[in-house]
Amino acid sequence: MTSAPPLSPLTTSEALPLDGHLVHLPPAPPAGLATATEVVRDHLTRLGARFGPDAGPWHGSGSPHTAHDRYATAGPETVIGLGGPHHSRGTDLTLRGWPAGDPTPFDETTAQAATGLMALHGRANGGPRPLGVDYLSTLAGTVATQALLAAALSGLRGTPVRSARVSVAEAALFSLGPYVAAATAGDEPEDTPSPPYRRAARPPFLSADGVRFEVEALEVQPWRDFWRAVGAPAKDIANSWRAFSARSSRAASPLITTLAQCAARHRYADLLLLAERTGMGICALRTLADRRADSDVRYDDDPWELRELPRDEDGGLPVPPYTSSRPHTGFPQLPLGGLRIVESTRGVQGPLATSVLQALGAHVIRIEQPGGDPARGAAPLAGGVSARFAALNAGKEVRETDIRTAAGRRAVAETVAEADVFLHTWAPGEAARLRLDEADLARARPGLIYAWDRAPDGPRPPWTDPMVQAWSGVADTVRTPEGTPAPSLVTLLDILGGHLAAESVLAALLARESGAATGRLRVDSSLLGASRVLLRPLLRGLDESPGTPPSKAGLVAPTADGLIAVGAGAGTTPAELATEPSATWLKRFHAAGVPAREVVTDIASLPQDSALSPYFTHDGCARPTPPWSFS
Repeated sequence: MTSAPPLSPLTTSEALPLDGHLVHLPPAPPAGLATATEVVRDHLTRLGARFGPDAGPWHGSGSPHTAHDRYATAGPETVIGLGGPHHSRGTDLTLRGWPAGDPTPFDETTAQAATGLMALHGRANGGPRPLGVDYLSTLAGTVATQALLAAALSGLRGTPVRSARVSVAEAALFSLGPYVAAATAGDEPEDTPSPPYRRAARPPFLSADGVRFEVEALEVQPWRDFWRAVGAPAKDIANSWRAFSARSSRAASPLITTLAQCAARHRYADLLLLAERTGMGICALRTLADRRADSDVRYDDDPWELRELPRDEDGGLPVPPYTSSRPHTGFPQLPLGGLRIVESTRGVQGPLATSVLQALGAHVIRIEQPGGDPARGAAPLAGGVSARFAALNAGKEVRETDIRTAAGRRAVAETVAEADVFLHTWAPGEAARLRLDEADLARARPGLIYAWDRAPDGPRPPWTDPMVQAWSGVADTVRTPEGTPAPSLVTLLDILGGHLAAESVLAALLARESGAATGRLRVDSSLLGASRVLLRPLLRGLDESPGTPPSKAGLVAPTADGLIAVGAGAGTTPAELATEPSATWLKRFHAAGVPAREVVTDIASLPQDSALSPYFTHDGCARPTPPWSFS
């Protein structure tokens, strides 16, 4: 792996925006919410918050016992309290498994089943299949942290937020929005591969000496040249490119088997040379043990980096007082109302980050190339625009600008001059080349928060979601039905990375508003950071069994009339499940307090589900609503 670009001239000291804030966590959250709660604890601690039994005094002068009683859990939900500085009144966050009104038992496996993640992940392997990590719980912990940071920021801006609500299920639906939008896009629903092709040859490939490896090509030429050098027939190379290039957006990639057969004739070292010569990205799948041994893995590593440039790095010039671009005028205003975000991003991670900030109330301006982002035309379409693109970018203001020209760069600076945050996903070194790095834009907008979804430096390998899964050890936990390591074709790290990027921007805004930072602020996030957050318990060695479903005793099996997922404690075999209908088993399991849920096999059905339909809007396709509510 190549090293990340240096952070100088930024300091190595961190701004801690939650200094003086107290957090109360329940002594024992429900088992299904333990991972999400731990993510909240971990992230708030990194931002300076303190924890303790007395961390709830804004509710009155009761004793610690009274505070514990207030935060007692009931069913699949828990309450987290964030008090303001100097023991000022704060925010109660209710974290649920299912949306309000659903009292059924909850765990990670049943959440993956009911929200469509299991179906998406299983597209490449013949049927719904659970991930081997607590993915949705980790995601929901990040979404809950976003809500608390947004509430704290709103309080500093004059509009206190007394309560907030988040559920794991709503966080999952919101995050999987591009897949749901594509599946429900009007008259052009997504063409999902039929069953005979779902188990066709697909990455990762296997070399002659037994190395399992992932490949990446962002353009057709490296793909064509590499496979031609490997010895694959030209027709098969051409026929496989379309499926390969769309694999992450469709969570499926049926390829011609001859590609795998040709790769298996070469040693991995020879394939590396061919990849270097042709420009193809290639990465051997690594184990969790490999990842644990890396020097950059530290248990105290932050999921992102928040850095402040000291005043003397600005040539001793004073930094003007920070003021928001617009006043905050109270509810029904959302927590980020009046703030302005400018982005120049592509793909999933960056647009998702700004869509989170938009859903929290910010006004987002997209800088797109003349003629618009090419992704706008990607099928399937809804209202003449790509359904996937709309799921990430609907409602954003668009300004078409050619940043390769001097006039275009001046236009960016003018746009940023009235903004609070600038976020981009350009390649390493591109901002400096364009003269649009943090120092350049600070001249246009002193106090601007500069955010970057960072990729490691160097031309290869392309540091995309499947490649990071392969390198980071995620693929070692996400396995095929045969038990072999393989990256998921769902954009797991792009999605989690986008949420973490939004979280980092919220932390920076809070640092700026609270006065914890007075210089220029820069926040860096990455897919590799997202992988560390997802794998943190495994990287610590707490679980030595990669590929085990999140609920250790969980079960996904057919019933007499369907398919259900059952959590721990069922004490039931697949043969027994097949004897009775799903409804009978679900009633029995829920009465016994065992998590159980029907497995969604078609994500297009999610908006029609009576329990989930309130969490979608419809405009040519179904788009999930934001996962938080505030009052």
